[in-house]
Amino acid sequence: MKVKYYGTRGSLPVPGKDTIKYGGNTACVRINNGSTLIIMDAGTGLRKLGNELMETEFAQGKGVAHIFFSHAHWDHISGFPFFAPAYIKGNRFFLYGCHNPDSPLRQILSRQQNWINFPVSLEEMASHIEFIDLQAGQKIKCATINISCFALNHPAGAFSYACSVSGKIVVYASDYEHEAEFDLKLADFAGEADLLIYDAMFTPEEYQFKKGWGHSTYLEGIKIANSAGIKQLHLFHYNPEHSDQHIDEIERLAQKLFPQTFASKEGWEIEI
Repeated sequence: MKVKYYGTRGSLPVPGKDTIKYGGNTACVRINNGSTLIIMDAGTGLRKLGNELMETEFAQGKGVAHIFFSHAHWDHISGFPFFAPAYIKGNRFFLYGCHNPDSPLRQILSRQQNWINFPVSLEEMASHIEFIDLQAGQKIKCATINISCFALNHPAGAFSYACSVSGKIVVYASDYEHEAEFDLKLADFAGEADLLIYDAMFTPEEYQFKKGWGHSTYLEGIKIANSAGIKQLHLFHYNPEHSDQHIDEIERLAQKLFPQTFASKEGWEIEI
């Protein structure tokens, strides 16, 4: 599997000279195995991913991709209206999210593109868009990649996803607030993953004033990595107030405790 980051921020995009190294776009990660394309979240980073896909078969309307939404907060959906391949007839997109009869994913994305917010409606996008509701604990297969779902502690709920191919595992766990006492459930779900992408929005000091906001710290990510036998930990969903220099320092502190911790960067691509 190959993993590439297109957006690593949380809450809102923060372009500027202080966010060049790690990037200013919000959550979007590409995971692919051969021709099987998985996209985790549709934050503002999705626009650049879409532009890259327009240099492939997606420009001719021959592309297929599976987009998994951790949840529907703005920073995880706001890139979708700017996703160029979705406007090309013939392309096929399968959109997955937590089953919520009160606020279905289709309804949320459609409202985002209501005429008062955006000039083109979801229904006017020319590609084939299919919505699939998921339940916590559900397992599905997208071509060559197996996907498992896990419910996270976050306001209005969120999902973590584990992608596995031939024994290699990548776990995406954005937007998670750890429990007061260490909770083994996420560690069990992520068990011995080759890569854990983890919500590190707050420093431990900041978290004391942000309890209930739905986010975690690098220290809690390290606890899970140690408990679960994670091979590599990538910090993700950065606080928009954190500069590149601040994230450098967080990475330095984290590596003292778990050497295989790295701060994810926009444009960074690795192979598992």
